Amino acid sequence: MNPLDITFDRAAEDRRRGAVEIECKLIEDLLSERQRWTATGLISGAERLLAGQPAMANLRNLARELVGGDLATAREWLVRRSVLLAELDERFAAAAWPLIEGAERLLTISRSSAVAAVVVGAWRRGWRGETVVFDGSPAGGGIDQAKRLGESLDDVHSQPDSAMSGWLVGNGIRVLIGADAVSSERLVNVSGTSILLELAFTRSIPVVVVADSGKDLPDDEIDELLASGPTAAEGNTGRRWAIFEVVPLNLVSTRICE
Repeated sequence: MNPLDITFDRAAEDRRRGAVEIECKLIEDLLSERQRWTATGLISGAERLLAGQPAMANLRNLARELVGGDLATAREWLVRRSVLLAELDERFAAAAWPLIEGAERLLTISRSSAVAAVVVGAWRRGWRGETVVFDGSPAGGGIDQAKRLGESLDDVHSQPDSAMSGWLVGNGIRVLIGADAVSSERLVNVSGTSILLELAFTRSIPVVVVADSGKDLPDDEIDELLASGPTAAEGNTGRRWAIFEVVPLNLVSTRICE
């Protein structure tokens, strides 16, 4: 197996890191191996990446760029994307700050590096409100996210999804979520998101989605991504359920992009 195949397979088989982390590492490795590129090698690698990570919108878009142009064009795109990803956390934090500055409580769900960038960035800018992280179903990463945010913030709580209604009461509340994919009509995020957004909508609480343009997909691909997304088992019954779900964009007040 040639080194380029190994690079793509490593990204395709990565089940430990998040989508943006996988993308950053893949781009770094590809640019360092530029001398080994061939058109057929990139196309083959893109196919391997899609087969291994069909539920990550940003990796779908990366694969599209690798097969859609010549080698020079692909390299230019990867360089631009690498620069953007290096700046993304600060761009998110700066763009979201006017929406977060006056909030007394932020509610989020599961594990999102984009959300973490916004919350930590707000804290560094002087925000001292309360952050509540819901689990996002038993398979969600809310507990991990709360622990990670607690390393930078003082007032962070981890809560089960069943507690949502009680926390969506009061003034100065914002709901802040990430997204695994965004189309013109819908977004894909962890199971439990729809309940959170529906409650916020009925109580006129602003909902802010943080997702860069690498998460954008045509609407006809959203169902395909959902069908190929990860599932989790419930107890010892063997029944499985989807970790992702689709939420209509009309429940969202604002999207923060790069």
